[in-house]
Amino acid sequence: MTAVTTAPRAPQLAIGDRRIPVILPKLGDPRLKLSAVIVTLQVLGQTVLDFKLSIAQILVTIGFCAVVDTSVTLWRQGVLAWPASALLTGNSLAFILRASGTKHGDWWTLHGIEFFLLAASVALLVKYFVRPGGRHRFNPSNVGLVWVLLVIGPVHVFPQYLYWGPLDAPVIAALVVIALGAVWVLRAVRMLPMALSFLVPFTLLIAAFAASGRSFVAIWDADPIRGGEYWLHICTSPELLIFVCFMMSDPATAPKLPVARMIYGAGTAVVAAGLIFFQPTEYGIKVAILASLTIACAIVPLFEALARRRKGEEGSPPAEGADVPLPARPRPAALAPASLAVVLIVLTAFVGTATLTANDDLVLIERGLTGPRNAQ
Repeated sequence: MTAVTTAPRAPQLAIGDRRIPVILPKLGDPRLKLSAVIVTLQVLGQTVLDFKLSIAQILVTIGFCAVVDTSVTLWRQGVLAWPASALLTGNSLAFILRASGTKHGDWWTLHGIEFFLLAASVALLVKYFVRPGGRHRFNPSNVGLVWVLLVIGPVHVFPQYLYWGPLDAPVIAALVVIALGAVWVLRAVRMLPMALSFLVPFTLLIAAFAASGRSFVAIWDADPIRGGEYWLHICTSPELLIFVCFMMSDPATAPKLPVARMIYGAGTAVVAAGLIFFQPTEYGIKVAILASLTIACAIVPLFEALARRRKGEEGSPPAEGADVPLPARPRPAALAPASLAVVLIVLTAFVGTATLTANDDLVLIERGLTGPRNAQ
């Protein structure tokens, strides 16, 4: 006799006569690893890092993304799937976005929750509808953050500070979590070379800016930040490390070929530095860093084409850890609406970031001379 083995049936949810397949999380999913890192940092932020963010703002943002994504998946595919990407999107938005006037310790306030939900809505709309060739083009949380920070503006919202406090136990603990988490996550998706290809040119360019006398003002320092501190506060900021290691490394939007990933990392570094150079405020610098990824994601196909040309790998298989195959070349007619959306998103990111350099009101807000009381 031959033993016959059958795969275990997927769990199902019974609603009357209807059976809905249920897709549960997989322990090997890199998104769970990333979520664990961000949640750990959120806990540190709420306990010892004095984040100006409430638990309610975090939970509502995550819950909104999860409910919307689960509903859309159920409607489109007829399955009840664990919303891993949506949970990560909501958590990432809440980790970086701040509503002016929120104080540390106001754990259950919903002050400014409309801005969090607006960022989440933009992120999900981009995820569902801006898919030229059937592939994600932008990191959803990145676009949601950039759009809200540029459109709503610094009177009402701001990004988490570059400076998390003096190098004492809480900040050291956060840096350890980021470093260990980076190795844990980046190795799983084979993105360590990409991260290094960003950090090396970026730190060199910022060093050159510091040497040339560039400076910026920030609400957390009474004096303009220049010289060695200019380089230190930008290049060693936990926020920059989180951006590189946990936002740029999204396998759904980063290039698939290893060489293309390195071009992508270096290209994003050059764009970020170019946008930063003229920024006189911390707000502008942080938006410039975020906007650089929006711009770079739009030209990922170019990075992939350059990599194929250089390596002679036309038709090469995707790198390990990439969960979306390289798409076939689509017909121009099918791409028109999505391509137009890509162009509009990139123009908004570039032009909006550039205009921050001449925003005198932003300088006054950073100096604490105008804006709502305790705005940031």
